[in-house]
Amino acid sequence: MSLFVRIYSRYHVVFEGEADFASIPTRMGEVGILENHIRMYSKLENGIIRLRNGSNEQEFTCTGGIMEVLPKEIRILVDSAENVEMIDEARAAEAVRRAETAMKEAREQKDDSEFARAYLLLKKSRLRVSAAKRRSALRSGFSGDHTGK
Repeated sequence: MSLFVRIYSRYHVVFEGEADFASIPTRMGEVGILENHIRMYSKLENGIIRLRNGSNEQEFTCTGGIMEVLPKEIRILVDSAENVEMIDEARAAEAVRRAETAMKEAREQKDDSEFARAYLLLKKSRLRVSAAKRRSALRSGFSGDHTGK
């Protein structure tokens, strides 16, 4: 028994495939979904979408969006998403530093819109770093919580 999961961003198909279980970060908290789940709609929070199919688990960063849950399908539309396996931790850490610098400069220039943009970029970058660290920790046998919130 499984679900068909579709994850779409504005620009491309992030994932389409089967999953026995999905864990999705919603405004109501982390929601676990199995086949034959009640129909549901929810806004998504920044976090990690976890999909398990047998012993195979895939994770995707998620920065906002919406989802529709049907008995045999989950449709997820995200602002942005990325397969955690594709994240370069060093580049993600550099993006955090750039966002922090941009926030500081925007604050000094009293540019509220630029500050808000840099803040959102900082949140996304921290999520990516956290996800990459969690992936590395799991590979080395440690299973600490690195949610990025």
